[in-house]
Amino acid sequence: MYFEKDTTEQTRDGGIVTFNLDSGQIVRVGNDSDDKILGVCRRNDTLADSTTDVPVEVPVESAVEWLIDLDSDGGAADSDVGRYVNVDTTGGNSVNAGDSAGMRVDISDSVAGSILVTKIVSASQIIGVIANTAFHQTFDT
Repeated sequence: MYFEKDTTEQTRDGGIVTFNLDSGQIVRVGNDSDDKILGVCRRNDTLADSTTDVPVEVPVESAVEWLIDLDSDGGAADSDVGRYVNVDTTGGNSVNAGDSAGMRVDISDSVAGSILVTKIVSASQIIGVIANTAFHQTFDT
C-alpha cells in the first residue's frame, strides 16, 4: 500500500511506521503503547525528498513474521524468544540503526510490547510478529 509521508519525518526501508493521527500521514513508530503499527516501510526517504507517497508493506494475516534489525542497546539471545519488545526511538545514536529514523527494535525494552520475538537470526536481527498492529482491535473485558 502507498501512504503519504509526514514531511518532517525520515523513513527507512525495513523501518516500522504508523499513522500520525492528527495529519493522517505516516511517521516512525514511537516507543508508546498507543502507537499502532501500520507496517514496514519499503523505501528510504529523507526530509529533502519531494515524493511524499511511500510504499508500506502491511500484514494481511495476524501472525506475519518480519525480519527486523535491532538497535545497539543489546544483542538478541535465545532467551528473548517469546518476549514482547519495543520499537527503538534512539535512531542515529544506535550503531546498527545507522540513521536518524529510529525504526528498529530495542531488544532490551519490553514496556509497550509492540513486537513478539519468534526467532533469533543473529545478535543484531530477529524474526518477529507485529503485536500492536493498526489492523486489529483488542478489547478489555
